[in-house]
Amino acid sequence: MNEYLQEILPGLYRLELHGNFKSIDEIKIYLIPGKNPKTNRSLMVDVGFHDPLCQATIEQVMESLGIPYALLDIFLTHKHHDHCGLASLFAKRGSRIFMNPEEERHHYDCLHYNVKYHQDQKEVLRYVGITEQKTPELYEMFTLAVEEDRLAEFNILHFPYTPVETGQRFAYGDYVFRAVPLRGHTFGQMGLAEDRVKLFLSGDQVIKGIVPIVGTSFKDEHLLSAYFKSLKQISHEFAGYQIYPSHNTMLEGEGIKKVVNRIVFAYLEKIQIIEQVVKHSRHPKTVVQIAMLAYGMKELPKNKEQFLLLKMITSKTFSCLEYLRDEDFVYRTEKDGVLYWEGD
Repeated sequence: MNEYLQEILPGLYRLELHGNFKSIDEIKIYLIPGKNPKTNRSLMVDVGFHDPLCQATIEQVMESLGIPYALLDIFLTHKHHDHCGLASLFAKRGSRIFMNPEEERHHYDCLHYNVKYHQDQKEVLRYVGITEQKTPELYEMFTLAVEEDRLAEFNILHFPYTPVETGQRFAYGDYVFRAVPLRGHTFGQMGLAEDRVKLFLSGDQVIKGIVPIVGTSFKDEHLLSAYFKSLKQISHEFAGYQIYPSHNTMLEGEGIKKVVNRIVFAYLEKIQIIEQVVKHSRHPKTVVQIAMLAYGMKELPKNKEQFLLLKMITSKTFSCLEYLRDEDFVYRTEKDGVLYWEGD
């Protein structure tokens, strides 16, 4: 049996996977073999990185548990590269994929994209203030990241899937889960709750030691407001559950409230900084200008790591600005597709 595989409850396994990537290199997926894996369907929650070592690890575990591809169902919590990297390969080998169709809302944002769908890129970059005319160096960095595939870890290959609805039931082994919407980290993230044993597989919504990024580059989606609402729901509805996230350790009891509070306070602190940047600016600024000021980035990225950071802080700043606008603390105007932000 694999050293990274652990049976956390009878018939429920957690597998830690690793990928050789700069952005993130660890994820935990969950498996429930069918009562007879050779005749009953089994469940896998998320499928890890598009990486040969990751694939080999999963295949070794599937073989040890007697799970064939053709009798495997995969529930994707959301469409990020560490959660669905191998989805296209598993679909080709006969596995069924389940996902909330709201994860298909956009084909490109500043963080992730589908490799075959680049038509959204110019519009998205223009929203945040990155254009070929006004910021040619930044525009070229983002364009090359797609065209030359320098950031292949963020590419998501197409895969067919069955749409999931809120409250939909998934029965495998001795467990019956219901699909729970978790908007915030992404627009359509979903988790799985098993109410009989009080177990919740929460994706990337609440993680000990990490403040999950609420990253968006599209206006009027109100993701950060939705994230705060979801965290409040988790604190109340799932207070008596064991919460198993996709990264780091299980949460339960008072630990749930502490982690939720830490995430909320971290966002509120960053929101205050961003608000001050906007209000003390003499002229309206773009998202990328505000992001670089709020995070102390004084020059353009010089390497891949700095570029990845810029991608993340731009998306996070966008969601914080949208929240401030929702609360009437900042104002937004649009000119030639570029969004500008200003205070009172």
